[in-house]
Amino acid sequence: MRLAALERPRGALQSLRFFIMRALFGQVPGPTLALSHRRDFCGKRLARCFQVGMRQAREWTVGEVEIFAAFVSTLNRCRF
Repeated sequence: MRLAALERPRGALQSLRFFIMRALFGQVPGPTLALSHRRDFCGKRLARCFQVGMRQAREWTVGEVEIFAAFVSTLNRCRF
């Protein structure tokens, strides 16, 4: 279940981004909605944290980490 507040874009640029994603994918992916909602408050910091966490996995290459993320997204029925 998604919060209705996440579905509503905040500003013209975000409206355009959501429009393009809906045209290409049929929906705006959940992580994109969560990270773009109140981006200045939390989204930028949380996205940076995810990138650091994913990129510092020394045991795996960047490509392997991306494949793992795509696999988990598929299991969660998330369209990426």
